[in-house]
Amino acid sequence: AVFVKQAPEYIKCLGPEAALSSARAKLESEVLAVHNALAPAFTPKHLHFDSERAAIVMEFLEGYVLLRDELIAGRVFTGDARAIGSFMGLTHSRTWRGVAPQEASVQYAARFKNDLLCDITSQYIFLKPYDAVEGSNRFSEGLEPLVKQLQAEGGALQAAAAALNRRFRGQPECLIHGDLHAGSVMVLAVPADAPEPAVDAYKEGRLKVFDPEFACYGPAAFDVGLAVAAYVFAHHTHAAHGHADEARRAVDAARALLETYVGLMQDIHLDGDGGDVTTAILQQALGFLGAELVRRVIGAAHVADLESIDDPAIKLRAEKAVLAAGSRALLQSQKAGCGIDDILTIMTSSEWGLDG
Repeated sequence: AVFVKQAPEYIKCLGPEAALSSARAKLESEVLAVHNALAPAFTPKHLHFDSERAAIVMEFLEGYVLLRDELIAGRVFTGDARAIGSFMGLTHSRTWRGVAPQEASVQYAARFKNDLLCDITSQYIFLKPYDAVEGSNRFSEGLEPLVKQLQAEGGALQAAAAALNRRFRGQPECLIHGDLHAGSVMVLAVPADAPEPAVDAYKEGRLKVFDPEFACYGPAAFDVGLAVAAYVFAHHTHAAHGHADEARRAVDAARALLETYVGLMQDIHLDGDGGDVTTAILQQALGFLGAELVRRVIGAAHVADLESIDDPAIKLRAEKAVLAAGSRALLQSQKAGCGIDDILTIMTSSEWGLDG
């Protein structure tokens, strides 16, 4: 068996009225082939691309489930987080400008410019959620006072998001996945009471990253922020239900992801000085994390972690906590100095980042 992905002529989460050319499938196919070369243990095998049908043929991942479903179910493994950190570290470091051969770097930047999908990212992550009259935004009753603060014209959060958008569009560093949430990662299904998978399971392909249609040559921190966000959603969802152990393990997993990633990136140096890039990446990732948290609560595309909560009071508690973490991340990212511990502290924060 094989898996065939055909690109529709619209944005899936918005429906047929949001038209989008299926030509984007060619770029996704090319990115998947690059990922196969750079991080084969963490990506499904690319088998064929049918340009006429805009269809990608790839390895059939039998027995795999979405990482998001596992996180919701409480199967939060640090090994999965380390594997995501490894995937990012391998693909970022090996395509980094000035590290990859110059010809390859120029080629990556040209092949994977992806303006159309980057425009969508800009609009739906950095701009539309902060527009009080934007029709695609939606949020739970009870969030109105917080949303009003978030969308305050000329407010600090709106300004921080706009600055992040400029960085996203103007900082070509490496080949990034561009949509690295928990719905773009699959893992082998395990029984409900299964222990932490062994290290060898990842060498044998336990975790696969897929759906790189939003990939581009952009800022590494964008992938890092979105990847960490998956564990922030898991943390606050389980905390709102009173699942203390699962909430704690989500924080442990986020630490494992960041430490693994930093370990793979620490030999890359900033242009013109001897400092490694990881300090800058972590600082920027905090901002991208904040933008992802905010837009998944009040923007057009939400996450199953929160949407699957049946009890309105518990859902509202989780959403408020996620917005609190997002607001603090956005504001703190505009200040100097940020490490892994700082990100984890903000990740678990339930204190609103603005006055009032």
